[in-house]
This record gives sequence, C-alpha cells and structure tokens, in this order.
Amino acid sequence: MITVKRQQDQSSQKVVSTFLKRVKKSNSLARCRKTRYHVKDIPDLVQKLKAIRTADYRSKEELMKRIGKK
Repeated sequence: MITVKRQQDQSSQKVVSTFLKRVKKSNSLARCRKTRYHVKDIPDLVQKLKAIRTADYRSKEELMKRIGKK
C-alpha cells in the first residue's frame, strides 16, 4: 500500500504529485492492468495441498499451546 503524509510546508498539489510518482514507480498499477483479465484459476490439487499444509500447521500450533511451548 502506498501512502504519502503531508508536510506542513507542502501544498495539496505537491502531495498529489508525490503520490502519483510513487504509484508510477512501484509499477503496481501496470501489473494490475496486465493481469486484470488473464488470471489463472488455482488447480484443485494445489488447493488441496494448501489446505493440508494449513491444517497440519494449525494442529502443530494447537499441540504446542497445549504442552506450553508457545
């Protein structure tokens, strides 16, 4: 996320131009436009593997909490 804080001696136009420069430099808008209509769906296998990893991580975290190590 790009943020710009206004200094006391800055005009509102200067703040806006600084923000626009940062947006352009970060290239986030160009990446967003590039992938706007060409987003691939996540395969079912990848979703399943991610769900398994998440469940495994949560069970380990619960175990660590129960035995008092975290």
